[in-house]
Amino acid sequence: MLPITKYNNAFNSTRLISIQFNRFKSSKISTNESQSKDSSIFSSTTDEIDPVLLDKLFRKNKPKSTSSIYRNVSFTKRHELLNIQEPKKFSVLDENLLKLKTAPINFNYYLRNIEDLRTANQLPYKFGSNQLISNDSKMDQFLKKILWEFNAPVRFSFGYGSKVFSQGLHTNDLKNSQIDMIFAVSYPDHWHSLNLNQFPNHYSNLKYFGSNIISKIGDLGAGVYFNPFVKMNIQDYDPFELKYGVTSIDNLMNDLINWDTMYLSGRLHKPVAIIRNSPNISLLNQYNLVNTIKLSILLLDLDEITESQLYYKIASLSYIGDPRFKIGGENPNKVNNIVNNQFDKFREMYLPLLDNYFPKLIQRITPTDSKEHKFKINKSIEAKSLILVDLPKSFRKKILSKYTSKYENEYSKDIFSQNVINSKHESFKKLKKSELSFLELQTLAKTLTLKKSELNILELKEKIPIEDWEYLPNETKIHSNEFIKSIASDVNLVNALESSVKETVSKPSLIQSMKGILTAGLGKSWKYAIEKRKKYESAK
Repeated sequence: MLPITKYNNAFNSTRLISIQFNRFKSSKISTNESQSKDSSIFSSTTDEIDPVLLDKLFRKNKPKSTSSIYRNVSFTKRHELLNIQEPKKFSVLDENLLKLKTAPINFNYYLRNIEDLRTANQLPYKFGSNQLISNDSKMDQFLKKILWEFNAPVRFSFGYGSKVFSQGLHTNDLKNSQIDMIFAVSYPDHWHSLNLNQFPNHYSNLKYFGSNIISKIGDLGAGVYFNPFVKMNIQDYDPFELKYGVTSIDNLMNDLINWDTMYLSGRLHKPVAIIRNSPNISLLNQYNLVNTIKLSILLLDLDEITESQLYYKIASLSYIGDPRFKIGGENPNKVNNIVNNQFDKFREMYLPLLDNYFPKLIQRITPTDSKEHKFKINKSIEAKSLILVDLPKSFRKKILSKYTSKYENEYSKDIFSQNVINSKHESFKKLKKSELSFLELQTLAKTLTLKKSELNILELKEKIPIEDWEYLPNETKIHSNEFIKSIASDVNLVNALESSVKETVSKPSLIQSMKGILTAGLGKSWKYAIEKRKKYESAK
């Protein structure tokens, strides 16, 4: 049983944040009401949860090293235990607490402390609920039963594709095609060793080389090892075929943080059925979804957009540069099929973010009950600049690198962009942080820009260690930054962004396709290619 005192502390901490957040929001509303009616529709402030409150929540609910209660209990199971222990606890939550589900947070706070994020209690109440989109309960149960068939431990898993969510292809019959799933595990080498012992027939002839070789091949490309066309038999279900990809939890986290390949993060841009969750992935996937909105806004480059336009752009990102589309190995109407048949699920994922995370950038201009919403977009240089300095680091590096020669003089004065471009790629576990607290870091950043026309670079270098520059407020990064502002106003920005997406997607996707011959074997690879070609031909 979970200690009641621990649970009550977590509950009280969250409730405290709810009350203080509501007071903060109420004071903001009263201030806004007193402003002139002719003011801009874009807010000058955000309803972001105060970092002071986040810090209290995060540290108070961080599990102690001596406690083993959560160590072997899954994220989902722990919440089930909590609900059993306190069945009426959440029934007393007031409306203010529920608002925390969609209240924006400072992602830099959590990214800086990602290694210490261990439990859901360190996140705001029901954070990331927009990711748990509604689906057929029978399908969700079916996916869970598939996962339970595997003895090797899985930390995060989701189902995707036309069998899980309709793409308008009449694929409800399990016999027509395979179920697609992703398993994120702690140690792929060890996982494959256990899985080889349980399901040797799932693997190609690579199984004879052992789990170490399988794991190393899995690391190539986007870091996912697929076993396709696996014959499965589960009690109470007809026999079916499964394709499951295995990746490390670290690889998944890196792609969500940095967009190294946009393979897994791109898959999570679209509706998926999460069947085993993790607080780290919940946090980082929210960061991923927020950033894909920002990038899509820049790519659309319109004063007003519709939901359909936005969702289509979001769904297409991970396919830009995908070699399968060039050689007729994928349905050319795939993006249209996904968005048209899953529109409500896209709305469930993204509308809470659109309504709450972008007060300076996006404003909904249609009634709440509209069948399709329209949004007013702030296309100012400042708004675009704030997006550019906030995109995932590896992807941002590609964009900035395209402009170092064109705006050479401006670049020479931008120490933040120089730091991004010159930095070596590091996983999140290797990232260091100074002894400064996050709150001290934010305070220092404000003092460096307050009432100053230019950022004091010498003072910045003296007071703030370079490893913490990534976590400074975006306003600090663009303060008197002519390099970023020049990029934001560049007439070819959309082309540069599309080129960066292609560079991110194309090589990992190509390697994934090529290594499929090894991981699936010649027979299964040929079968997979034929099925994809049939979909391409049927879409003509």
